[in-house]
Amino acid sequence: MVMKRLLLTAGLLVTNSFVSTIRAEGIYCQELAAFKAREDMQAIFDKEMHDGLRSIQQDIYICKELSFSQRLIRGIFLAHDVIVVTPDSMPALYAYVDMLCKNASISMPIIFITRKKTMFNAFAAKMFASTGGILIGQKLLRKTTDAELEGIVAHEIGHIKHNHVNKRLGLVGINFGISALLATYFTGITDVKTVNFWRVMLCALSVSSFVSQLIISKTFEKEADTFACESGKAEGLIEFFEDLQKKEQIHEDEFIATEKVLKESKPHIAGISYFGLLLRYCIAKNEHENNKWWRDVYSNTPLGAHPSHEARIASAQEYLAKQQQHA
Repeated sequence: MVMKRLLLTAGLLVTNSFVSTIRAEGIYCQELAAFKAREDMQAIFDKEMHDGLRSIQQDIYICKELSFSQRLIRGIFLAHDVIVVTPDSMPALYAYVDMLCKNASISMPIIFITRKKTMFNAFAAKMFASTGGILIGQKLLRKTTDAELEGIVAHEIGHIKHNHVNKRLGLVGINFGISALLATYFTGITDVKTVNFWRVMLCALSVSSFVSQLIISKTFEKEADTFACESGKAEGLIEFFEDLQKKEQIHEDEFIATEKVLKESKPHIAGISYFGLLLRYCIAKNEHENNKWWRDVYSNTPLGAHPSHEARIASAQEYLAKQQQHA
């Protein structure tokens, strides 16, 4: 019975992995595989190559595509071990981003993908008057459907459309000025070289920056989601966040299955070994529950930047319902 349950649990995990792989074989995933297989890219993506030489070849490729000033202002992207996407390397992805930007009347950002196979994320930023950039993790490309990826990319382009990074920088400047005024008011000191002035100012700056970021973060995320919906990608967003919900449920089921196996195996395991395994399970379960608690706090209070999966699904569904009413 115990062996049967172990095999069943393992089978479920393998099946989930297999289904995920099959779902991910869209045009963008295929483009990524073809890009990595190119002769001039094999050394850059080769794990066995000397790190120093690989890094040199990677930088040669980037320097050929981007000028010094372009690289300088996009340092946050380059720090993530990236390679530049061009119309030749990943034409479908490039064309999709180009289409989004033209429809939104914004300049085309530089597209980056990471060399890191485990990055399941994407982000975009536009600093000052630059065209900005968008970074897409390899795992995100491999583990999402085309519709999901297009929804995520549209969301990130929404951050560029609404100039969120520059707004954050402007808010920092405003907070700095307000903090200086507060420091002058409470200390009565106008000499900026005074230690007490800077102590009060830095304290005020920390508080004001923290509070202001709490206020705007979820607003910016909702604006970016709205942009994705207006770009026709509401269904892709819904599919993506529903998949994340399913993955979270799979993790819950894994804990339930492991607990059952552990209890049923108790008569067949020596006492000290069993309690060691039980302790490891309890530690893992406690960590899992703490992560769940923090996700709830992060998503459902101003402490986190992103709304919950449920809220984002509901918002996209509400947008679709309104569109159907107006059709």
